[in-house]
Amino acid sequence: KPAATPLLTRRPFLVAWNVPSQDCKPRFQVSLDFSLFDLYASPNEGFVGQNLTIFYKERLGLYPYYTSQRVAVNGGVPQNSSLSEHLARLENSINKYIRSPTKEGLAVIDWEEWRPIWARNWKPKDVYREVSQHLVYQRHPNWSREEVNKQAVFEFETAAQEFMVSTLRVAKSFRPKQLWGFYLFPDCYNHDYSKNKESYTGQCPDVEKTRNDQLEWLWKESMALRKFVRARVMEAIRISQQHHDGYSLPVFVYTRPTYIRKLDVLSQMDLISTIGESAALGAAGAIFWGDADYTKNRNSCQAIKNYLEGDLGRYIANVTRAAQLCSIKLCQGQGRCLRRDS
Repeated sequence: KPAATPLLTRRPFLVAWNVPSQDCKPRFQVSLDFSLFDLYASPNEGFVGQNLTIFYKERLGLYPYYTSQRVAVNGGVPQNSSLSEHLARLENSINKYIRSPTKEGLAVIDWEEWRPIWARNWKPKDVYREVSQHLVYQRHPNWSREEVNKQAVFEFETAAQEFMVSTLRVAKSFRPKQLWGFYLFPDCYNHDYSKNKESYTGQCPDVEKTRNDQLEWLWKESMALRKFVRARVMEAIRISQQHHDGYSLPVFVYTRPTYIRKLDVLSQMDLISTIGESAALGAAGAIFWGDADYTKNRNSCQAIKNYLEGDLGRYIANVTRAAQLCSIKLCQGQGRCLRRDS
């Protein structure tokens, strides 16, 4: 299925920088050059009007969730929240961070407290199942456990779907030039590599593919999918080709500029297996993300500067140029190239 026309930069594979690195120059006199990136944005609260915007749970409407102390916020579970009040708050939330209704960009909703598929709310997210069951039991104390659970599943999943779909529809109506989608959707939930290092394959389990297919309502409303790690990227690409007539959704891959939990930069081989592999699989772009640890002192800022001006910068230039040339040569500049499996 053909790819959707790139809304951003009109390039087949774009690269974005979404790390709070704005303090390097004023605090440590280290200037960072982001000219190679198609998009540059900081996820920090005070930055608005950017071409890549992340809406965390407190930034968009009245998202219901439980704190780590099991305190309900905005009703706690979607079926106990006020959807009308949430939707009424959306316009102000969106206007604050994306001020121009005609501005193009990526808009990412990062809601991670609960998952719309009941079975995926395992510990510590089981509070959403327990509360949902309790709400039903309060109304029907004479029901059997099976009846209570069945009704709780129905009420939770129905409300979760309505909450997420309505949010996307209203957001798209306010800012139609933005590519709206939820972070971490779809996912494979195959994160147990540390427990089974010898047998871990990274493949997306069949049961999770089936559950992803149950989220058809979400894929139809989304304008882009955001993923990371190869098997999950492949699952996102599978989903992207199924739910929109005439075109596939763009897939944007999240990756860190360094190894997790430390600031050692990625090796050339790992750059190939993240950015290069994403481009080869048909992703629409890669988004580098991170937290303030990357720029907490002069040394970390200097390390990022050296990386941008060295291996990372050169590799980004090579990948984006290769994707552009291939698009022009094989697709008349109207699509992106995918690697053929031998």
